[in-house]
Amino acid sequence: MSDTSLVPSPGPALPAALAPFADRARDYAANAKSANTRRAYEADWRDFSGWCEAHGARPMPASPAVVISYLIDRAETVKVATLQRRLAAIREAHRYAGYELNTSSTAFRDTWRGLRREHGMPAEKKAPVLTGELRKAMSAIPAGTMAGLRDRALLLLGFAGALRRSELAALEVSPRDGAGHVEETGDGLIVRLGKSKTDQTGEGAAIAVPYGSSPDTCPVRAFKRWLLAAGLTSGPAFRPINRHGRMGEGAITDKAVALIVKRAVEAAALADGLSPAEASARAARVAGHSLRSGLATSAAANNAPGHAIQRQLRHRKFDTTAGYIREGQMFKQNAAGMAGL
Repeated sequence: MSDTSLVPSPGPALPAALAPFADRARDYAANAKSANTRRAYEADWRDFSGWCEAHGARPMPASPAVVISYLIDRAETVKVATLQRRLAAIREAHRYAGYELNTSSTAFRDTWRGLRREHGMPAEKKAPVLTGELRKAMSAIPAGTMAGLRDRALLLLGFAGALRRSELAALEVSPRDGAGHVEETGDGLIVRLGKSKTDQTGEGAAIAVPYGSSPDTCPVRAFKRWLLAAGLTSGPAFRPINRHGRMGEGAITDKAVALIVKRAVEAAALADGLSPAEASARAARVAGHSLRSGLATSAAANNAPGHAIQRQLRHRKFDTTAGYIREGQMFKQNAAGMAGL
């Protein structure tokens, strides 16, 4: 299946003179979903169609019995969350091809519900990087190397701005069409984002990052020190640096952001007296998202208003923010703590 095979045709055949517009309509339809979603759906469809071929079943149009058989078989080796996405991909492929895959029957729904109950498990959540741990990381990361300056700026800006790893990787120093960039003001930095996970239409968002109370952990000062040392006036804000200290021209990847977070947490753990094995285990529990969740949890623990946390994280629904607030305030006005034990 090609990359555009999960894109619906914009309509019936058109005169030859209108063909270019049909092609553009198809391109716009392809952009209705993010590139990551399209890639995941393509991989999901390949897995399903390959399974059907191996079992002598027809993938398009598929019967609900074939689809539920596939889900049951794959449930032995694949997480339920992945199966949910694969079911969505199969439905989308049928819809785009002009077929209706009816999964609303009682038999299908009950089987699918039972499968999820038996094989489902809580989502594995990565641990947040809290303020105290970030301070320890800043003490452990050298401030006299290019890589150290970059990592300090990236970690502090990512934490204070509650930025996703993809947003950090895509940041630019100066404005450019469609790209996120950083502006300096008298009060701090304004991070202006382009397209992001929850803003696929590219309306953008502006995030204020104020000066920190401590120079050692101030995101504004750290970012300015990094730009000055790297001599950056345009292009990607965060770039790869090789073991000789030489900086690349392009942007770092979102995977590199996650590795920087893990290295910082491991360095903080070692500086805190943990053994190498313990420090490695601690690093395995965090990811790129840990900066974002760490800001929310730390702010909640310090009684930041819920609406302020929601605004910084750019959550559309407060229910999403409330999860971080509950975690950050678990020991505040705790019933067990007030029971007189």
